[in-house]
Amino acid sequence: MTRRATPIAVLFAALAGGCFNSHNPSYFPYYFPGGRVLENHGKPSFGYFSDFDPKAARIEVTPADATAPLGAQVVVVASVLDKDGQPRRSRRVEWMLEGPGSIVEVDESGFYAGRGYKHDNKYAISHTCYTAHTITRGNDDPKDDVEICAGQTFCVVSCPVPGETILTAYAPGVFNWEKGRVAAKIVWGEGRFVFPPPATVRIGTEHALTTTVARFEQDGPNPPTYRVRYRLVDSEESSVVLASRSGGAAREAEATTDADGKATVRLIQTNPQAGSDRRKTRVAVEVLKAADNGQGPGTVVSRRETLIEWAAPELKLDVTAPPVAGPTAAFPATVTLANTSPVDGKEARVRVTLSDGATLERSEPPPTRQDGGALVFDLPGSRAGQAQTIAMQVRPARVGTVVVAAQADTADALSARRDATVRVDAGKLSVLVEPPAAATVGDANPFRVAVTNSGPTPARNVTVFASFDEAVKHASGKNPVELPAGTLAPGETRTFDLPLSAKLTGRYSLQATATGDGNLSASSGRVAFDVRRAELRAAVTGPKLVYVNQEFTWNVSVANAGDVAAKNVTVRAALPPEVRAKDAGDGVISAGTVEWKAGTLAPGETRTFKLGVDAVRLTGAATLAVATLADGDAASLQAKAEGTIAIVGTPAVVLELATPPGTVEVGRRATFQIRLRNQGTVSARQLDVAAVVPPELRLVKGSGPDRAEGRPGADGRVTFPVLDELRPGQAVTYTVEVDAAQPGDARFRAEVKAAHLRNPLREEQPLRVTAGR
Repeated sequence: MTRRATPIAVLFAALAGGCFNSHNPSYFPYYFPGGRVLENHGKPSFGYFSDFDPKAARIEVTPADATAPLGAQVVVVASVLDKDGQPRRSRRVEWMLEGPGSIVEVDESGFYAGRGYKHDNKYAISHTCYTAHTITRGNDDPKDDVEICAGQTFCVVSCPVPGETILTAYAPGVFNWEKGRVAAKIVWGEGRFVFPPPATVRIGTEHALTTTVARFEQDGPNPPTYRVRYRLVDSEESSVVLASRSGGAAREAEATTDADGKATVRLIQTNPQAGSDRRKTRVAVEVLKAADNGQGPGTVVSRRETLIEWAAPELKLDVTAPPVAGPTAAFPATVTLANTSPVDGKEARVRVTLSDGATLERSEPPPTRQDGGALVFDLPGSRAGQAQTIAMQVRPARVGTVVVAAQADTADALSARRDATVRVDAGKLSVLVEPPAAATVGDANPFRVAVTNSGPTPARNVTVFASFDEAVKHASGKNPVELPAGTLAPGETRTFDLPLSAKLTGRYSLQATATGDGNLSASSGRVAFDVRRAELRAAVTGPKLVYVNQEFTWNVSVANAGDVAAKNVTVRAALPPEVRAKDAGDGVISAGTVEWKAGTLAPGETRTFKLGVDAVRLTGAATLAVATLADGDAASLQAKAEGTIAIVGTPAVVLELATPPGTVEVGRRATFQIRLRNQGTVSARQLDVAAVVPPELRLVKGSGPDRAEGRPGADGRVTFPVLDELRPGQAVTYTVEVDAAQPGDARFRAEVKAAHLRNPLREEQPLRVTAGR
């Protein structure tokens, strides 16, 4: 007997959430029964003919169909669900049992003692619970425990005798009558009986129907005896009868279980009729157990029905072959003999004939013999649904039509004939040559040759031969070049890349020819193509002379003077050591070199790059070397150019004028010094030095280097002899002596002219002349 788990176990099961479909609704139940449940009051007085519990939509039970040993206790669980499939709590469930067996116990969970109880062994009432609890069978094995979730309830039934029990669970709160009632079926002791299974039987034969009753240990040394009754039910085949071992044939027969627990009768078709329609026979089987005192007809403890279908062997013959085949190779042909019925067939003989002189090259299985012009194949019997095949390779004799015909005859007196027609036709080849859009001198120009089988059959051993003018070369050195294509299926195209090169420009031609088995051939004809060249030219322009430390620009240009594009053009410039690169635009400056990527130059296109440099060292010739390269091996895709410049130094003459300190009184003498220094890198030449004496001063004398004397001139101007050269770093001094003649602010000026100067150097200094004391 089952027992309810302890409160602690119930609480643990609820907290552990073991129920897969536990639901705690956000709303309170629409109908909450209060007080003691009355046996005769399943619905409230106001709800007999209304949907008084709209939250209850249907009821389910598990298991719905079960098999149990005699005396076992089966727990049936019911769930009252809402429209969303969530279990609802505190819903009334009534249990009604029909057939053998009794209700042992129902769920008694609830706040009141009357919430769940048995009315008698056939009727009980329970309510779906609020918390989960576990049904344990009172042993230490948790595997046979049953967990009851919130929103579920249960009923325990048992039966000591064989039979079938129907347990109906009824939820009064479900308004829909069809969804508020559900039945569970329990078959007791079913494990003892093995009934004859459905079968398909060949017409004209007998079929044994055997029911087996298993022996259990509890049966003891003298197991009970069972009788098995077989009865025909509305059989479609009127000539079918049942016969037991004791003899006799009728629509009903009985057999008693033997020592092995088997009870067998024969199902006989007394007047078999062959045909395409399958006849069916339904047989009802009842197992009867004799009463303990041996009196009376006994009790039916189990029953079943089985279905026997009568069928005849059916033959299906098929011949398959390709619709088109070539004249030089064997084609496949298959003869298939299938038994499409559910019963076995007997052995068969197949005769195959080939027309138009065609012959069998090989087959699997090989023919048994040859009878005249026919090939004979003897095949064994075929099982139900089995197919047997004869795979042949047929070689045609000529172009035309071959018919493969097959005739099958079986020991079941079945016959069939089929054939397949194969058109034998030669293949057809076509060849196409595609030259490149522009062929260039020296390059491996990509030519393409395509061969197509435009015929209906495979073309075998196809080879393409490409021949071209002598000025055109292939890497292999061969002319013509052989391109094997192998076997081409109908409509298949095979393409070959054929790189060819020429050293000179001009118009050339190429021809491709394809051959294959069966005297197949095709030609592309002569295909003309022009070989052109891309011709690069480079140039460097810039100044011819610059001074040291001066910045200047070289212009590097590259042009395509050819008639096809030059691809991936690269320009590299090697810098002389006397200059330093500053700016190359998009070029990449590295140690001593500059590189530009010019990309593709179209015919006649020119690309110019600017290179800004600093002159850092004196030299008579600094040369920029430029080289251009493009894709291809031709010499015309390379070009070189140079630009040369002289880097010279510059004179840098500095003029300094030194004046007397303070003031000078009238009648006093003063001295001015004119100092020249060449801070440049080359000599300054033809230096012409002069001084201008203001009216406040009177020239006494002037002297220069190498005792040169200054010559007075008009307006107080003093000139000195021309100095031919002032070397780098050299300095010279000129002296002018004057007397203070009259008071005032005197402004003394010095001037220097030189060959490298466009404008003279000037320096002016003031001197105050006072009247004295």
